[in-house]
Amino acid sequence: MKTDTEALLRRALDPGAPDPALLGRVKASMRKEQDMRTNKYTKRVVTLALAAALVLALGATAYAALDGAEWFKRWFASASQTELTEGQIEYIDRAAADVGQSVTAGGWTVTLASAMTDGERVFMNLTARPEDEGTKVVDTILRGQLTSTDPAAPEDLFTGGGMSQFDRTDETLSQIMETSVNSQYLDQDIDFSYPLTLTVDCLTNGYDGEETYVDGPWVFEFTVTPGEDGAMELVTEPFTARARFAHEYLNGEPYERGTLEPGTMIDNDDGFEIEYEDVDVTVTSLKLNPMGAVCTYVYEGEYAEGEGPESGPDIGWDLDIELVGGSGQAEVVASGCGWEENQQARVTRYEFAAPIDLGEVTAVTFQGHELALPGA
Repeated sequence: MKTDTEALLRRALDPGAPDPALLGRVKASMRKEQDMRTNKYTKRVVTLALAAALVLALGATAYAALDGAEWFKRWFASASQTELTEGQIEYIDRAAADVGQSVTAGGWTVTLASAMTDGERVFMNLTARPEDEGTKVVDTILRGQLTSTDPAAPEDLFTGGGMSQFDRTDETLSQIMETSVNSQYLDQDIDFSYPLTLTVDCLTNGYDGEETYVDGPWVFEFTVTPGEDGAMELVTEPFTARARFAHEYLNGEPYERGTLEPGTMIDNDDGFEIEYEDVDVTVTSLKLNPMGAVCTYVYEGEYAEGEGPESGPDIGWDLDIELVGGSGQAEVVASGCGWEENQQARVTRYEFAAPIDLGEVTAVTFQGHELALPGA
């Protein structure tokens, strides 16, 4: 089956005559192949290989035969190492958008192929190719930032983010860039219908003390709209859960982050220690959305010297979400925890490896508490 798919792919992407009809057969063959695979490791490797072949081989004419949703289906299937359900596929179809913009600068052509958002994060599929055929792609990473050109949008709307290398050959780099909405704006129903600007500054080697290979900028302007699925509140009555303080000490004294000179690094050899303490907290809200969950909780106990709400306890990742039809669980791959002043509570935000359809959720357990689903 893999050989058949690769043969179709080569024929479909003949640079002399890209064939949209054959591309449709490639996609159908890939879906059939994915259905036949059972080993997770094999599935991840083959999915990435086929997705990378599509990403890297499609020319400008052939690209028009694939929409942005197809790119992200391959990406999320490989990230979650599982088959996507019908609901997940439908969500990606609604949320993903084609961009297809290419900019050449510094001897490199960077393409923003597609993008999608859940209202909290923006995912962007980027490729980079050197104009000089003698230039080889090494361990490069694209660095950039996302802003909005709308005067009504906050200047610091987006913060941080991450890059994941999708695939690399000697000729082309393919990468997923992820940027997050600043947490202070997450509960303000930010409107993504205004223009966004992605400025890619440079290509680097991506390591500590990284070296810049090529300076940009490569600038892209586009819009993207979240999939409309709302959120599912699972807490009808507050309940008690466990969280953990990480008490930090330097030379036996409470250590307050931010008191050292910028750039100062400390470790255990410098007298730095962490003591952990389990405490009770009250969970007041747990909301599911298609691409993550948000847990709000309150700690009413005592704080150690030098500590306060900003350095309060972390509630952890003990969140299990079962999906319909024995399709497995929504895999939590990251979380961010902190004090949110506007809510006067601590908030942990979880990210899923792939978006989920809230209608396909059959059970949710948090720290051993089975939470009732709405309408159940």
